[in-house]
Amino acid sequence: MAGKDVGYFPHYINARNDRKLRKARLQLGIEAYAIYFMTLEVLREQKDYKYPLADLDILSDDFGTTLQKVQVIVLNYGLFDIDPNEQFFSHAQKLALKKFDETKELNRLKGIKSGRARRLKAQKQISELKQLENFSQGDSIEPQFNNSSSADEQVSKEVSKEVNEKHTYTIDDWLNEYCVNKSAAYKADMKKRIRNNDPEAIATYQEWEQEKMEKDLLLEEKNKIDTFDYSLLIGLQIGEKNIIRVVDAGSSIHLFFDDGTDDYNYKKKDLYEWYQSKKQEETA
Repeated sequence: MAGKDVGYFPHYINARNDRKLRKARLQLGIEAYAIYFMTLEVLREQKDYKYPLADLDILSDDFGTTLQKVQVIVLNYGLFDIDPNEQFFSHAQKLALKKFDETKELNRLKGIKSGRARRLKAQKQISELKQLENFSQGDSIEPQFNNSSSADEQVSKEVSKEVNEKHTYTIDDWLNEYCVNKSAAYKADMKKRIRNNDPEAIATYQEWEQEKMEKDLLLEEKNKIDTFDYSLLIGLQIGEKNIIRVVDAGSSIHLFFDDGTDDYNYKKKDLYEWYQSKKQEETA
């Protein structure tokens, strides 16, 4: 999820058929469903996805229902777990958000590293270019970095390995793309501005490099989703139903279950991420 974290958590389209939730609905009707998911929303807002049992009266007031009904949903049916500190949480929700949290933290660390690394990379390129007194219009200006082992260069190497290992975006690449419809004189002038450490030219290059990297990474992710072998889902369980057959329906996957039902509303992206999440759980 890009941008500000607005408190997302996955809501599976067959959640209403969960055996525990169906029992709650039998007792409290549709209100059980509303209380359950409103409670999940509150848990998602908490830093550790937990909420104190002592404050259930606050939830009932917020939901506009009785304390007794909230207590029934939280304490009965096994929908929530309680830790030794008398705080309740949803084990299923925490598992569903595990990959989200890991990705969010990884992106945060990568953002810190990549921002610093881009500045270092630009400074190194400028330093190398300043040493070039004479170069023709057709010369490559890709800098050759030394093997210094400074802490800053180590950060750059780490980011290069983690984020940009398959992609090399040089100033030459930028000039060839940015100046594709420009005159030779304009391109030569941009080279000169980079060599002279012009802030506007450097900023333009860095923005292009970041956009290029993000587009390539998104394309790679889309390719993984499109080429994934969805037959690997056969035998896995969604809710209490086992998948026995999958049919590729373009942007979605048609799933068939062992209870005779089927569903064609599963998006490839959602199923791909769900499968990867399950594999992470198995290896955790």
